[in-house]
Amino acid sequence: MNLMELSSDGKVAYLIKPILKVLQEAGGQLERSEIKERIADLDDQIAEFSEIVKKSKKTGNPYKEFNYKFNFAIKDLLFNN
Repeated sequence: MNLMELSSDGKVAYLIKPILKVLQEAGGQLERSEIKERIADLDDQIAEFSEIVKKSKKTGNPYKEFNYKFNFAIKDLLFNN
């Protein structure tokens, strides 16, 4: 399964399992930046996705889609808790 070809919701769902794995290995609490680093170390597709910088069509500002998908994955985990 190629992460880049997934839908928006599919990308969020793809990130949830590695996030849970990293949190379990760490005993439950990590900073967001540490979680991002560790999941990128676990999966080459996530590492590649986390480095892609896009340009906003509306404002022209650069952003990383990964950061948005990561935050939605964390939010989904908190909501389901």
